[in-house]
Amino acid sequence: MKQAVAKRKERIFSKDFTLVMTAGTGTAFMNHLFAVALALHIEAIGGLQLHVGILGMVYSLVALVIRPMSGVLSDKYGRVKQLIVGAFLCTVGTFLYGTTALVSLLIVFRAIQGIGFGMHSTMAGAVAADVLPKSRLAEGIGIFGLGATIAMAVGPGLGIFVMGEGELHNFRNLFFLAAGMCAVSTIANSFISYERKRKKAARTASLQAGASGQSKAAATTTSSVPDEPLPKTFLGFEYAVFKPIAAMTLIFMGMAGKTLFLPAYAISTGIGNPSLYFIFSAAGVFVSRMLMGKVVDRRGSDFVLIPGLIALIAGYIILPFLTTLPALVALGFPLGLAQGAVNPTFNSLIFKRCSAARRGTASGAFFTSIDIGFAVGSLLHGALIDVFDFRFVFWAGAVLMALGLLVYIFFASDKRYNAKLRG
Repeated sequence: MKQAVAKRKERIFSKDFTLVMTAGTGTAFMNHLFAVALALHIEAIGGLQLHVGILGMVYSLVALVIRPMSGVLSDKYGRVKQLIVGAFLCTVGTFLYGTTALVSLLIVFRAIQGIGFGMHSTMAGAVAADVLPKSRLAEGIGIFGLGATIAMAVGPGLGIFVMGEGELHNFRNLFFLAAGMCAVSTIANSFISYERKRKKAARTASLQAGASGQSKAAATTTSSVPDEPLPKTFLGFEYAVFKPIAAMTLIFMGMAGKTLFLPAYAISTGIGNPSLYFIFSAAGVFVSRMLMGKVVDRRGSDFVLIPGLIALIAGYIILPFLTTLPALVALGFPLGLAQGAVNPTFNSLIFKRCSAARRGTASGAFFTSIDIGFAVGSLLHGALIDVFDFRFVFWAGAVLMALGLLVYIFFASDKRYNAKLRG
């Protein structure tokens, strides 16, 4: 009974968790503001759509490269400094993006953004996991992503409002607004203090141990994490992450088509402007993130991931048969529920299967699978549209997610993982 009361008293919203969640929301707004503005801005300055593709590719590739490096460094030297640097680079790159119309310079500034966001998003997830109570990790990770959900719901509409008729000065205002949000993230990160407190506590314990006559080695052991051998790694990642990220990569490859091409599909088929779909989808993600983490902490990942993926697959199969905007909007909420269950559950699963000392690389593994999935999925779905039509993008997405589900069930599920531990 006392243990149950103690668990209920463990808080999710500590000062540091609130700060890192605020910081993550700022950089998420940057992404969603750029998503609606990128192609229109290039058109306004007389660029080519090829340039839009190059800008998107550069952003993803530099983020992909920086994540594993950032994760390894953070596990050795700490996370908060990198968190601050990442948000600062986002601020600088975004501000500079609004100062020029030269595509060559835009590519450079987009690369700076990608480095900053790769560092920041990797570190933010690791910091959130560090400061959350272990008994509520999945619930807390779900709540942590609510800021990004709000950005997904509000960002596109805000971006369209600021762009107005598409004059260049409106685009500059939009980029400066995004830079300001990243600056808020930088400031919020600067006040995260848990690493400083832990170091201070370790030094105090060491001094006290020295004063009481303990040896230096004994003082170090008393004041820090027990010196236990960590699991082996490959490319900086613990082996436990590879099966989950194999499933995740396939799943995000499937999701890429809807993310990129749903607006074009809705408009080209006469359904209309799908803005309401994204609002209802964000609402579903919000509700799911608030509720499903508690279920995962109590029942395990399989209980949420398997039905969540089945629901996503069914939604992608149904989507091409919808011919009216109300039908599309109605699908948005259940698809949001499913996506809001799947993404944070995979995130918390990877954290739980890795050593606490390597949460930086665990976070890097999670986001790396997203980067690879979206990069490869974008190319695959774009090629499908050239050969077939939009319907096959969603059906191909369903097939890829079904493959990801099979990989999860047979290789990465809690049932398989726990059986291997017992075996």
